[in-house]
Amino acid sequence: MNLEELKKEIKRIVLDTDAKLVGIGSRERLKDVPPSGNMDYCLSGAQSCIVWAVPNPIEALENYFSKKERMSLKRAQQIGYAGSWRTAVIVSKFIEENTEYKAFPVIPNAKYRPREDLPDYIKGDIRYPDFSLRYGAVAAGLGHLGWSGNLVTKEYGGSLYLGGVLTTAPLVPDPMAKENHCNKCKLCTKVCTTGYFSVDEEEDMQPVIIGRYKEIYAQRGTFSQCGIGCAGWYGLSDDGTWSTWTPGHICLKEFSLEKWYDRNFRRDLYAKIFSAEDIPENIKKFNQTIAKSFGKAGAMENVGLRPFTDTNPRCGNCNFICVADPKKRKELYTMLINSGKVYLDENGREYVKKLKEEGEEIIYYPPTEEEFFTKEEFDEIDGIRKIK
Repeated sequence: MNLEELKKEIKRIVLDTDAKLVGIGSRERLKDVPPSGNMDYCLSGAQSCIVWAVPNPIEALENYFSKKERMSLKRAQQIGYAGSWRTAVIVSKFIEENTEYKAFPVIPNAKYRPREDLPDYIKGDIRYPDFSLRYGAVAAGLGHLGWSGNLVTKEYGGSLYLGGVLTTAPLVPDPMAKENHCNKCKLCTKVCTTGYFSVDEEEDMQPVIIGRYKEIYAQRGTFSQCGIGCAGWYGLSDDGTWSTWTPGHICLKEFSLEKWYDRNFRRDLYAKIFSAEDIPENIKKFNQTIAKSFGKAGAMENVGLRPFTDTNPRCGNCNFICVADPKKRKELYTMLINSGKVYLDENGREYVKKLKEEGEEIIYYPPTEEEFFTKEEFDEIDGIRKIK
């Protein structure tokens, strides 16, 4: 099998899955990126990165932002992460079993490099993956980084999941995207309840140059700042009218970046999440359940192996809202700001309170996992993470 045939067959394998885009990037294009774009860290002598994208279904996003239900997006996220990991393993095996080249399946999330170069007060709060799939996707021609730092593609925007493989095979790279399709609408900053992204300031910690093109994105806060919101412990809008999928109604934007770098502040905030005396028992249990779920993924260092029951999107708004169509993006934003807040009843089940245009309050219960999926559907989706 020559390199042209290998490239064609790899793309066929990937596109036979739920992936809609796939591209090939080269070592040369990644020579000037920060350390997490160095392929040698994962695979010595790697010459190419193969990166693909699995987009979120629009209907699932509509239901999620309007708080109709979040189980459709739960399914999409499991397929995006677990499916991409499974595909990465399959592609890697194919390369090694059919050629003399080596391959490395890239973990889609939850695996980070140890950082001994950071001072103690922020160690563990600035994290970099073993290999950045975002950098790889840019090098592979899928798109460019948007204001949020997420990859933005022409076809699907940034509302997608990435998977990838590194290989020593010197595959011919695909053309890089000529245009950055992030139009700087900055809805990503409006839907974020943590203040993780700056509205105006560009990130200047280190230049990201891929294929001689400098990627520009927003200045970012700390890992904890994003993580506490994304996990679903806290999430409230600036004006207090809507929440993410969490009963933790605190807007984290009220805390300065200086506070986030303060170990004592972070320690006290986590203590409040898990053990504060004034937190109702049902919310405390909710927070502890989230912690156990994230603990599993952290211990495995691979979100692609996470059981389906532990896949629970509650924020991720910056990624989810960034669909390709600007009009649809605005529609999703309107849905979100009118979606109300999530609460827990005494049994720990989530429900939504929101106001109709006439001012009438509506209270309803979105479907639970057990109500939304049949056992057969659940088991089938959960099985994606199991490599056969």
